[in-house]
Amino acid sequence: MTNKIVIVGAGFVGATTAYAIMNWGLASEIVLVDINEKKAEGEAMDLSHGAAFVKPVKVRSGGYEECKDARIVIITAGANQEPGETRLDLVHKNTRVFKSIVPEI
Repeated sequence: MTNKIVIVGAGFVGATTAYAIMNWGLASEIVLVDINEKKAEGEAMDLSHGAAFVKPVKVRSGGYEECKDARIVIITAGANQEPGETRLDLVHKNTRVFKSIVPEI
């Protein structure tokens, strides 16, 4: 039985979350999902290079279909705050991001 964790969002927070999960040995499989598939693939490859030094784990990129048999799905995706943009404006942008992600999961 696998303990698969899917992380939606392969930016700084998502990649760091995957790194921490990997180091703590909390999953046998970590899948990174991102709108930028190349970014997710690159982060997964970087993390895979360190897998020899931790509890056995498979790190890879994938799509939303990976969520169906995951034990945990973590959403780290979100918009960056632009200069001059208020936190309230950012909340509205991130609400739109979440509304596009959650139905896919």
